[in-house]
Amino acid sequence: MDYPSSMSINLLQCSPDAYQLFEKIDDKVYRGKYLSTGQFLAIKTINLEETNDTQLDNVKKDIYLTRSLRHENILPYLSCFLQFEHLWIVSPYCQYGSASELSKPSGLSELAISFIVRDTLSALEYIHNQGIIHRAIRGQHLLVYGPHGRCLLTGFQYATSLMHDGKLLQSIHTYPNNAKPNLNWLAPELLEQNLLGYTTTSDIYSLGITCCELANGCVPFADLQPTEMLLDKLTGNFPRPIDSNCAELFELPTDDLSEEERVRYEVYRNRCFSNHFHSFTVELCLHHDPGKRPAAVQLLSHKFFKQLKKLDTGINLLTVLDKGS
Repeated sequence: MDYPSSMSINLLQCSPDAYQLFEKIDDKVYRGKYLSTGQFLAIKTINLEETNDTQLDNVKKDIYLTRSLRHENILPYLSCFLQFEHLWIVSPYCQYGSASELSKPSGLSELAISFIVRDTLSALEYIHNQGIIHRAIRGQHLLVYGPHGRCLLTGFQYATSLMHDGKLLQSIHTYPNNAKPNLNWLAPELLEQNLLGYTTTSDIYSLGITCCELANGCVPFADLQPTEMLLDKLTGNFPRPIDSNCAELFELPTDDLSEEERVRYEVYRNRCFSNHFHSFTVELCLHHDPGKRPAAVQLLSHKFFKQLKKLDTGINLLTVLDKGS
């Protein structure tokens, strides 16, 4: 196999001897330590002998693209190198996991969601200005990094560019070759593959689905087949943050609920999200017409985020989640 040859990033040493590996924290990711400083890191190892050409292209794209980006809300790669057939990718260790993990089992508070979504929009504004569409905005790709709970966007193996032959395209039509894990979050115009194509506003739709995911603590459209999900999206049906304003909640038969479902049900029926959050998510991010979804920079000034400006100094995502550093 033709291995990538120029992926070294020299912020940290490019040798396995410089690191100590501990337990696995994901499929191919270990918690590790940089021996010269004692800094804890996340270390991903990929066996290139077991990687097909399409997967290798996605890995290369992820590294090249991530290496070109510089933003406080994007996960950086600190070192990347080959050891025989294994590719090592070293990044900061996000000890609090992903926003998706933090939202289980019954969702996050509105204040916690506002911290996460603000950071995500800041990253989206940056990459959209670079002509990049992420195509995989979801809770799993939003990692929470200490000590203040800053959210870092990852998952750039799914991204694409609006730049073609030095020109910025108005829209594109290419379908991701690795879309399956993210289908539930993708915008209807991306899934539909019509003549109009899709733009950066497809990421805004995915952000709206992510808001529902973080509010409800579960994967959106999880109970639907892909064709049913596509039909729902194309006809303007979508999940929404569930609270005491949802009439359907009180019509739900509760006799056969499991213990976990009953706990989630009680949380839903005893909380109330603000009109600003509902409006931000349902009326703007999840608008069926891509042209009527605001850009990331416009959404950052939405009233949903005003609650963050009123907080005392020292209040951050971790204090809201009661996860002291």
